[in-house]
Parts: sequence; structure tokens; C-alpha cells
Amino acid sequence: MNRFVSVFILLVFAYAVPVSGQWANNPNNTFAVCDTTGEQALAKIAVRPDGGSYVSWFDTRNGGYAVYMQNLDLHGNKLWASGGLLISNNPQNTSLVDYDLEVDNSGNAIVAFTDIREGSLKPYVYKISPSGQYLWGGNGVGLSTSTAYQADPKIAVLNNGNIVVIWIIAQNPYKIGMHLLSPEGVKLWGDEQKMLNDPTAGFSYPDVVPSDSGSFMVLHTVTTGNFPAQTVKLRAQKVSAAGTVLWSTQVQDNGRIAAFSKPKVISDKLGGGIIAWHDDRDQNNIQAPFAQRVKSDGSIAYPVNGVELAAFNNQHKFNPVVSFDPADQNLFAFWLETDGNQNSHGVSGQMVNASGSQQWGAAGKIFKPLSAPFTISLSSFNTFCGAGRIYAFYLNGTTGGMNNSVEGFAVNTNGDFQWTGDFVTLSAQSASKLQMTGGIDPMGNSKLVWGDTRTGDAGIYGQDISPGGQLGNPVIPVELVSFRGWYEQDAVLLNWSTATETNNSFFAIERRGDADKEWTEAGRVAGAGTVTQPRNYEFRDQVPAGIYTYRLRQTDFDGTVSYSAEIEVDASVPAEFMLYQNYPNPFNPSTVITFSLPEAGQVSLKLFDMLGSEIAVLAQGIYSAGRHTVALNAESLSAGVYYYRLSDGSGNVMTRKLMLVK
Repeated sequence: MNRFVSVFILLVFAYAVPVSGQWANNPNNTFAVCDTTGEQALAKIAVRPDGGSYVSWFDTRNGGYAVYMQNLDLHGNKLWASGGLLISNNPQNTSLVDYDLEVDNSGNAIVAFTDIREGSLKPYVYKISPSGQYLWGGNGVGLSTSTAYQADPKIAVLNNGNIVVIWIIAQNPYKIGMHLLSPEGVKLWGDEQKMLNDPTAGFSYPDVVPSDSGSFMVLHTVTTGNFPAQTVKLRAQKVSAAGTVLWSTQVQDNGRIAAFSKPKVISDKLGGGIIAWHDDRDQNNIQAPFAQRVKSDGSIAYPVNGVELAAFNNQHKFNPVVSFDPADQNLFAFWLETDGNQNSHGVSGQMVNASGSQQWGAAGKIFKPLSAPFTISLSSFNTFCGAGRIYAFYLNGTTGGMNNSVEGFAVNTNGDFQWTGDFVTLSAQSASKLQMTGGIDPMGNSKLVWGDTRTGDAGIYGQDISPGGQLGNPVIPVELVSFRGWYEQDAVLLNWSTATETNNSFFAIERRGDADKEWTEAGRVAGAGTVTQPRNYEFRDQVPAGIYTYRLRQTDFDGTVSYSAEIEVDASVPAEFMLYQNYPNPFNPSTVITFSLPEAGQVSLKLFDMLGSEIAVLAQGIYSAGRHTVALNAESLSAGVYYYRLSDGSGNVMTRKLMLVK
């Protein structure tokens, strides 16, 4: 059997490389996302798959609070106006509630917030393109017909591209409003919002994660009784694309959660959700941390009422934050540890495996021991996992909340520190910092933003830190996006392409025959160093007939080596007349057409339009037995569907279709 191999892969060789950008490598001079007149507050960041990010905030530069955004590339360069893009200057309360920012499947920003443009506080959602276009209109999409006080909208981008927004409706008892929107911003359930509610209990602090088949999961508190004698529990509900509740699971059923304690919710990226919280279930006035994973079918992965992240003792464990590795289903948690009087602060953590067993000991692992009383105050915890490490970040300041720094550390799955000096200071500027949020890109670069008063009124500042703990020099990948090979005229022709390259010295082509145990280096092709534009490479390997396996050994300038996936090529005379599908397809403006001949003969390869009119002769003449390729440059042709036809002197004819896009 003849093999024509085309392997599409995203192989990332990751390096931290100094590149001119806005992220700072000096913690005393961190990057100002926006610090202009007035106050900038409540920053959010949403990281895109390309390593860039959107940052949003509220801004009083022109009086009342308005919503602004900035688009940053991987290096922190501002892609919109320096002061940001005005999203909405509709009337706003003098006090702010929480809101949300996400990235959709096409790299657009989705931001949902509340304002009083219609009199009462209501939620609205906007979709902004990377170029700054208002894809759902200049005033976004209104989500609620209720006149009740409504707050804290949350967003999830679903697997079918739809967007769900949920929020609190402050009616007695509290309810959760929901709306499902298409990628075009159409409200798929009509104008009226749907609600999750219980006549006997109030629902609050909701968050939402995507699930399967266009459904989603809402995780929230369930409150009964009157303040301060309230009973607070946790629940998860799965909602279908039609807006019906598919199941409801009690996550924490023994109460003892503080009324104003907000659980932390993340997606497990497997159709389920993870929720973390602290409670005082043993009623000893000491808070303990817990977590639960709810799978897409409503089952729980950990013990009933949550896995205890650290054993009870005489120390509080507040506000656990979590990250999750969907590959091995390990959960990582970090929390604020204090003494019983909350005068000494430290950081502890825990790893939980797929079955809910503690991996760092029953008491967890101490990363920052308790401070001396009244010396430091830790807050705004964030955690992410990526590039084989787990990261924790927090604001580190005095007990008075002033002169805060941003600090972080990385550990492996054994809980061992991974950065030089264990801890890294991301921002050391002497100024109060608050409300830090963050995210992580596919290369493992963590990005954090926060409010900062270094120039007086608060501005928005940010920092990037690589998996190795370097500031301001994000890892840029060498991305091998395709690797293919075929037999052509007594040789194997290999072709590969990269999307970006960093410190790429060369590619070594390694070959192994069917009878060979070891790899042989067939040759080398110089790399492009550091580039952010696509590059194409070719290598011709003249070999005897046989079946061969090939791989690429990519080597950077300091000798670091990574390998590609392997491909197999049958280097023998084809047994049949064959016309292969062009590659790439669809294409713009160039593609390659391959055909094989079992014996030498007259060949004609022609291109036709949809009406059957001949457009071009691509190949004509006598060709030897073997596999042949023809390049087609369609720059002068209009976009559309075309046919290419191969015929020989023996009456063999084959036709295939290609698509040109522009």
C-alpha cells in the first residue's frame, strides 16, 4: 500500500526570550495598563490562546464610572489606544458590583457588567473584536426585563460557540437570572430571561462553567433563615441549551458557611465544575478549606460535602483558590492561613488526586509560614497550572493594607519550589495594591492585573511571569503546525511549516527504516532564529525503495532539543494511478497537488471552474513512474470551488475538488 502522509500538529518548543514589549522585567517599574486622571478600578483579564489578553476596568476619568478595555499582545504591547477603548459610558452607580470578562472561541472579548441606564441596576453584555469593533452593537445586549436590583453577571463560552450569562436577581428570595446568546448576539430564549429559584431558599454568589452538548453548569450558594442566623449551603445545577434544569446536586449540605463568604468556581475543562470554600462545620470558630468537583453527569468526584484540604487545627484557612489539570485530574489549592486571632498570615496548599485523596499530607503543605503578629497581610490569591508547574500569587502588604507588593511562587506536583529563591516579587513599587486577578496562557506564562495607587488615585497595572520565574519575558513557542512527506521521483520529499520560532538554530531530519533500530540523521535545515511569522521548510532525502519513518529534531541556540511527531512514508513505486487531495485545502493563494504513476507515460493535469471551463494546464508531458507534485498559485483567481483533473495515455482519469478562499 502506498502512503501519502500529512500530519497536522501543534508542537510547542517553549523558550523565554527577551522581546521588546510593555511587560516589565523590573519589579520596581511594572507596566501601567492604564493610569490616567480619575480612578481606574476592578480590573479583569482574559487570556487568549495566542498569549495576548484583554483587560477591562471601571474608570472615572470623565466623571462617573465608565467601562474601558485594552487589548494586549503576548509581550504586553497595547493594540488599542493608550488609554483604552471606551466600552460604555451609560449611567452607573457610585458603588460597583462584580462583573465578568471572557474570550470566545474566535478570540473576541465578551464582557458583562451592570449599570442603571434603564433606572434600576441591570446586566448588559458586549462582544468586542480584536480590532475594537462592537460586534453586538454600541450599547451591547440587555439581558433582563426585571426591575429588581441585579448584580454580579458571570459568563461562560459554551462548546458550540454560544454564550451564557447568569446573574443575581435580588428579589425575596434571591434568584439567578440566565440568558443564552448565539455568537451573533441573538437571545436564543427570547427576550425574557430564565431563572433558577427556590421559593424556600435564596440563591446567591452564582458562577457558571461550560458543559457538554451546549449545556452549562451553575454553582451557587443556597441560603435559608435571616441574617445573621442564616444557613448557607452549596448546590450545582446543570442547564440544557433549551434552558431546562437537567439535574441538581447538593455540594455542601451541612451549612456553616459564612453568609458573606464567596466560593471560588472554575471549570474542570471536562464538562464539569470545581468549587472551593471554607466553613466551620465542627463549630469551633475555626475556618477550614474544602473543595468538590461536580462531573457533567451530576456525580461528585470527592467525598460527600467536599474533600477537606487540610486537617482541623487552631489555625484559620480562608478563601481557598484552586486550579485543575484535566490531563491527570489533579486539583491544586492554596489558601490564606492565619492564627486564631487572624493577626499572623501565611500560605499553605494541597494537591488532591482524581479520587479525592490528599497528596501533600493531611495538614497540607506550608509554603509561607505564619508571620509574626501584625507584620504582613496577604490577600487576592490567584492560582494556575501549566507547563508542568503550579503557580500561586497574592498581594503581600502591611497589616494596614499599605505598601503592598505582588508576590508568587511555583511548585511541582510534589510541592517543591521551582523558582530561584523560591519566591519572586512581581511588583515592589511602594503603593497600595488591591483586587488582583489573573490568568495563564497556553505556554505557561501567568498574567496578573491589579489596582495600584502609586500615582495617587488608583490605576491599573500588570505583570507577566514565565514558567521559569522570569519577569516581562514571556515564553514564545516554536510552533510546528504541519509535517508531511511523500515519495517523489526516487526520493522522499519532506515538508513542514512553523507558525512562530524562538531561538531556533536548526532542524535535523532523522530517518529510520523498517529494519533499523536506531535513528539516522539524514540532514539539517537551518532554523529562522526568532520570528513570529509562518515559515515553510523542505528537505529531499534520496533513499532506496522501502518504508521509512521520519521525525524532526529541533535544536535551539543553547543546545536544547525537542522532537516532532513521527510520520511514515512508503518510498516505493506506486502500484496504481492516483490523484491525491491538494494540500492545504481550503487555501489562499498557494497549494500543492500530488499524483502517482505506476509506470512512465503521458500525463495531463488541468484546472476547471464550476462550469467546466478550462482555467489552466498545470502539468503536461511525459512523467516517470513514481509520485509527483505540482504547485498551484491561484493569486489571480477568484475565490470559489474549482476542479482539477488528471489523465494519462492509458485512459485513466481522476478528478478532485479544491476550494480557494480569500
